[in-house]
Amino acid sequence: MSIFKTSSNHDAVGFHSVLSINMEDIVDPTRVHVLYGMSKDFSSNGLRLGLMVSRNQQLVEAMSSITIFSWPSAPADLAWCIMLEDTIFLEYYISEHRKRLGEGYEFLAGILDNLGIDYTRGSNAGFFVWADLSFALEQPEDGSEPGLAEDMRLDQKLIQNGVHLAAGLGYQAEKPGWFRITFSQPRPLLLKGLAKMMKLLKGVDIDILELVPASYHKATAVDSTYSSLSLKLKGVRLAQGKAKIPLLEVVGSHRRVNKVSSLQIEHDIKAQSSMRLQKELYYKLQHLETHYSILPQARDVLISLFSETLEKACKAPNTGILSIEQYSRDALLEFQQKEDNKVMDMWEQYLARRRAKGPREMFSTREEAKWWLLQSSPVKYVDGAWLGHINKITTPFGLRRVVKNAWQVLSEELGDGDLEKNHVYLYRQLMEAVEPGFPAGDDVDFIDPRHGLNEYGVWKAAIAQLLISLFPHQFLPEIIGFNMHYEAMALETLKVSKELKELGYDPYYFVLHISIDNADSGHTAIALETAMGYLELIQKRDGDAAAKHTWKRIQAGYILSKGLPTAPICPKFKTPNTVLPTERERFPRNSLEAEVIRIFKAKALVSQKIHCNSKVKFGGRTITEWLIPNGLESQQHQIQFLDALSNAEPWIFKGDSDKSRLMKELSWQGRMFGSFTQSEVHAVKQWIDSLGGNGFVSDPTYYWSFINEPELPSNTVFKSLDIRVHHPVFSQLPANNILAQLLPSTTHLPRAPKIETTVPANWERFFPLWFTHPCLLEHFICIPAQTTTPMVCSIIRVLRAQSGFGPEDSMVAGMDEVRRKESIGLVELGLEMIKLSGFMEPTCLKDVLETWKSDFGLLMLHLCQRPIENTGLLLGLAMAFVDLHDAVTLSPTLLSSDGRRLLHDIAKRERENLDLCLRELESTPPRFLDFCRGYHLGRAEIDRCFL
Repeated sequence: MSIFKTSSNHDAVGFHSVLSINMEDIVDPTRVHVLYGMSKDFSSNGLRLGLMVSRNQQLVEAMSSITIFSWPSAPADLAWCIMLEDTIFLEYYISEHRKRLGEGYEFLAGILDNLGIDYTRGSNAGFFVWADLSFALEQPEDGSEPGLAEDMRLDQKLIQNGVHLAAGLGYQAEKPGWFRITFSQPRPLLLKGLAKMMKLLKGVDIDILELVPASYHKATAVDSTYSSLSLKLKGVRLAQGKAKIPLLEVVGSHRRVNKVSSLQIEHDIKAQSSMRLQKELYYKLQHLETHYSILPQARDVLISLFSETLEKACKAPNTGILSIEQYSRDALLEFQQKEDNKVMDMWEQYLARRRAKGPREMFSTREEAKWWLLQSSPVKYVDGAWLGHINKITTPFGLRRVVKNAWQVLSEELGDGDLEKNHVYLYRQLMEAVEPGFPAGDDVDFIDPRHGLNEYGVWKAAIAQLLISLFPHQFLPEIIGFNMHYEAMALETLKVSKELKELGYDPYYFVLHISIDNADSGHTAIALETAMGYLELIQKRDGDAAAKHTWKRIQAGYILSKGLPTAPICPKFKTPNTVLPTERERFPRNSLEAEVIRIFKAKALVSQKIHCNSKVKFGGRTITEWLIPNGLESQQHQIQFLDALSNAEPWIFKGDSDKSRLMKELSWQGRMFGSFTQSEVHAVKQWIDSLGGNGFVSDPTYYWSFINEPELPSNTVFKSLDIRVHHPVFSQLPANNILAQLLPSTTHLPRAPKIETTVPANWERFFPLWFTHPCLLEHFICIPAQTTTPMVCSIIRVLRAQSGFGPEDSMVAGMDEVRRKESIGLVELGLEMIKLSGFMEPTCLKDVLETWKSDFGLLMLHLCQRPIENTGLLLGLAMAFVDLHDAVTLSPTLLSSDGRRLLHDIAKRERENLDLCLRELESTPPRFLDFCRGYHLGRAEIDRCFL
């Protein structure tokens, strides 16, 4: 918690728990014990809670007996449980805690430098600085060196004059005169204490403000305090000693708020809760390495969004993309041309209004433009995310051309590996001009409420973009449809580019999208060609019925994009809601709620008195009282019943039907088994799962009905994942555990000698390695916000080479890349080698790994899922495989002459860019070490292919 980084010590070694070390070969594990107390790390004096971790059973039993006299209080226990379960808060707290410690250290160190006081430099832990005040020690009369007595006298002198420092000899300091100065104090107090200290020790008045480091604004230095961070307790946040309760700010007392209806209060509370959950999901989807447990929920949310947008669109079934009931290339091209013409006509009308002195229509003032840009940031920071997870090595080989065309759009969104052209980087540059210090989209600070990013529709659209490509092998048609709509020209983009320029903001991010999304050679054209090529492939391979079904799914993706507008509306242009929606107007909210009400109404007629003996209550009433004859005929009663039942734990756990007692009672050996039909039980189960608090209440069955497929529940999907086929698939074991016995102990990088033998002696090792290793770098670019560094830009260029894209140019390739015939990557070259070697051609990676088993291939598939954790390791492995590529280019039999030439070009581009990555890693010792180990691990496995 208290280990931090500073600008002068950015690569300081971070925290490593002794629990992460394999003790077996070092010391008897039963002699290692970890003790930890929480109140200091969390600035929570009085909320005492400690823990001990030990493998010594006798010690654990003894401590368990003793602790009966010192159990934590129930309120403290509850408070800590609430906080520790809030993983988003914890990540933000730890990050912010460390950031503030680093700033505090640099603040005090800068002042001490200006005062000429020596101190221990390079610290990166704790909350104090060791300062040398030995110049103020009295000299002993006998001429000896000052010692403990002089140290104590100086300490007393400071205390008597109102300056409390911690004398070093009390903390085993090696020399007298060294004191601990705590920099985590409020800065006004710290500055006042330093001024007193200097007057006392040197007898001069010093204006400490003049000594504040130049990097700190004077007012900020004085006004900011290092107070305890917020401790969240059920929505109540305690910060800097003042209670901040958002709900009270909304509803307040009768003196502050007049005539606030209970419905409005309920609406505000739900909106606030839903917004928080949306933001948490947004963050977790960008950090799957640590939040992969949300994948089932993520899939449910995606299907709910499909259902929501489809249900709305199908109310006008002959309009928009739904007007094309039967796909044909001509029909789709004609449709897109009409859509483009509509936008251009509206643009022309807009320009006419503006020429006639009409007002701006997106924002009136510079301040409104700033608000709009900030509110748009959640969706702009995920630009390209709807394609982020496609083109994986687990894609069936027959679909690689289709997904490669779609991936071309992603590559260009990411600047083709040129940081200055990366769309998210461009928007971050714009944000830095608009709001200096504004956090990046994947930073936990980005979702903090203090930034005021509360446009619900924008967050919803951003989450949809993160979700839709997350399961590329399940929802490829929908991804292609989403891409087709999203890459079309938007009127808002045209308007914003003009109005931003008028107000003095750089419009280039939006100008770029106008040019790059053109329908002739840009992203609109690529998206259309991808969709048409995919449909024609399905029709040729699987027949007309399959193509018709695929078209329905493409429509679903298109409608998802169209149904979730990404542009916020400035408050001035919003139509005010003068009448609050009534409960009657909002209920039932979907067909699932309607079905649950129908079921309980039917049961109430025949079962009310059966429950007379039941003492179970929820919502303040017994079951008998809820099920009074004709009671559920009233809509008001229905609303109250569902609301009470949905909050009746343990009978209902929102979002978790498996945990809910009601479902257990309805199942075999439950007391209500047989009272509900199979379909009724299924409806209740779906309703409970839909209560998961994600803010989406649409009936998920609408999507399945639209595409005419049986529903496939997420809990079923995630029970049978195969890492050779599916994506994403996370192992619960971190890399350190998997690799403990495999990684070499090297600490340097002597390049292994060239592979001299050009024909593998062991095909069983060679082919699974060849077809699996392209996975190594794939996951670095899934999240657009994490692609805005020079190293990841180099990785993008490596991936382009490996997938068969042409060399990067100062211009975008657009449709030229789609039309390029010599689009051959590592997979295509592998298939050529399979064919020339006389083996049966595989259709997918699973075929390869079933023909030739490879534990190392599976290991690479697991490692690549965690690019942040395994950065150095994956890059080192990738470099090792460049050596293999070089060797294959020298073989006269493995590939044709054209194949060898193409592979030579790929290897050259790979090595150039991986060398750039290596140079960057050299400044980060732990990652450089991982690179070395990864390289030697990879070469050792590759060399076995030629033995």
